[in-house]
Amino acid sequence: MLRAENVSVRFGGLRAVDDLSFQTQTDQILCIIGPNGAGKTTLFSVLSGFLKPTEGRVRFNDLDVSAMRADRVALAGIARTFQIVKPFRDMTVLDNVMVGAYAHATSYKEARAHALSIIDEVDLHRKRDFLASYLTLPDLKRLEVARALATRPTYLLLDEVMAGLNLREQHEVADMIEKVHQRGVGVLLVEHSLAIVQRLGQHVLCMDSGRLIAEGTAADVIQCEAVQVAYMGIVNA
Repeated sequence: MLRAENVSVRFGGLRAVDDLSFQTQTDQILCIIGPNGAGKTTLFSVLSGFLKPTEGRVRFNDLDVSAMRADRVALAGIARTFQIVKPFRDMTVLDNVMVGAYAHATSYKEARAHALSIIDEVDLHRKRDFLASYLTLPDLKRLEVARALATRPTYLLLDEVMAGLNLREQHEVADMIEKVHQRGVGVLLVEHSLAIVQRLGQHVLCMDSGRLIAEGTAADVIQCEAVQVAYMGIVNA
């Protein structure tokens, strides 16, 4: 179980996240939506250990991870991707994924074997020897996910992994996410594509100005008047 308990993050007088609580389990795909500036990425940074909450805490199973460094959070089983992909561009796809594999691997042979299995899972096997700098954006997105999966997470945080992709490419990545989830990895997805949210989101949260304004099924959240005003710009007469 991943649980945020009354989490707040302040930057001076700005509350980027404001007293937010939720919980989710590894058998569920949770989607977070909201307008730009809602605090979604700040929340991701707290969940993954890159940022400490001003108030509240984050628990993962029996661990309080809110006081842990990002590398310790990763070793505990939470991995994340970033909105802007940042691979090692002068390294091959295989070497990029092996970097993540060394989180637990104790030898080159073990890291390479695990990295190759992950590369197969994200459908990059034919490009395993390509330099990352030669990959297309859809393949860079797959590589970003592969590097996170190589750390052997039990929970995967995906920050706008569909950004910049067309609808066909989005659904191809959604296929990959579903396959990863089916083998027991929990998924929390920040996403703007409502088509993908409706496809993947078994539970949906909507944030606005750092606060949680709605949660429930994708259909219920999308129909919520507060969500339509804050996120879709729809003002009912």
